[in-house]
Amino acid sequence: MKILYTLFFLFATILPHDSELFRAIQDDPYAAAGNLRPYLAPEGKIQDTKAPRGYKPFYFSYYGRHGSRYLTGELSFISGYVQMLSILNAQGALTEDGKKLLGQLRWLEEEHKGNSGNLTEIGYKEEEAISRRLHKRFRRIFHQCRRRDVIVRSSPALRSAMTGTSFIMELGRHSRRLEFDVKGGQRFYFTKWDPNPDLDATERRVLDSMIRATLDTVAFAKRFFSDGASLRSALAGKSLGEAQYEMMHILSIGRCLSPDADTFSLFCPEELLDYAIVQNARTASWFIHSKETGFFRDTNAGAPLINEIVCRAEEAINGNSICADLRFGHDSGVAPTFSFLNIEGYDNPEASLADSWVTWPAYKHVSMACNLSLVLYKNRKGDILVKILENERETAIPAISPFNGPYYKWEDFKRWSTRRI
Repeated sequence: MKILYTLFFLFATILPHDSELFRAIQDDPYAAAGNLRPYLAPEGKIQDTKAPRGYKPFYFSYYGRHGSRYLTGELSFISGYVQMLSILNAQGALTEDGKKLLGQLRWLEEEHKGNSGNLTEIGYKEEEAISRRLHKRFRRIFHQCRRRDVIVRSSPALRSAMTGTSFIMELGRHSRRLEFDVKGGQRFYFTKWDPNPDLDATERRVLDSMIRATLDTVAFAKRFFSDGASLRSALAGKSLGEAQYEMMHILSIGRCLSPDADTFSLFCPEELLDYAIVQNARTASWFIHSKETGFFRDTNAGAPLINEIVCRAEEAINGNSICADLRFGHDSGVAPTFSFLNIEGYDNPEASLADSWVTWPAYKHVSMACNLSLVLYKNRKGDILVKILENERETAIPAISPFNGPYYKWEDFKRWSTRRI
């Protein structure tokens, strides 16, 4: 079976280097980082499609992943590779590039001391900028006479709470009459993440097969290590492919720590593309529907969050003082929810994980600070429309007929979004 998976992924992923992902990596090497990439903010002035005549925005619903962070709980993981390469260096088994690799890992080890999982300075700035742009676009919502309350909820992770704090502090600077109700805790994950042994086995099988089929371990070993016997001994039974993947995974967090980070400078775009293909398949196996994983995360993680979003929106429609519900959590909430909704980019349930880097490039969809927004509009007759934003950009649900442009009748959206809850 493993041989079949390897052959499947081999033929599925070896494509000409003319893809969107490869071009993105050529422009910015950290596009290869996938869900560890800093936020991909909209460029230039955002042009919103004009709302249909007579409709005005009155309510904003938001779920955002925390901003750029340090690696979570992986200081010992980094230190393990620092120790391994330090021993090899003492044995004279590292090339000049190998010594540079050790230097980058040492820098990341030092930066992570006391910071595991926390927001970086880049993360704080990302949230302030997102809040500022959304306020500018939907200023009317945050300056209503009878709707001044903003409900703010975050997961118990400190990085989520600090993300929410940065967001609302910036929002409050522009709308001083707003009243914030802020809480955090386990129940505000709003998603489930139930164990699924079959899904875990698929993810492991996918990762192993993709590593074997995609990464050029021979070239990696020659460039970074001068003594193959010492390297094999240091790996202690771990495959070189797994070690290569894990070290590149550690290095991929660099740009979240500093805009000047060069932790990927040791690799050419072709090598980064190979890594990105593996990481993309693994990320897709965690978060979205696919031929191999089915719809488990859609219904297990996405459905509860959509239920929360729809219920709170209904309360706003029926009349209360709330102008916005803001939720701060994780990519494990954003991606399964969009996958559940089948928005553009998530609307091919038969796509394979091996092809996900083409059909669903993770760096665009689940970067740090990725977010989901619903903006509700109404007219004088009380008719309600909704617009969906992915990472601040207008998006669509191909399976639903829009009322006009990116605007959907609320009842149509509600019917679609709750169909499997």
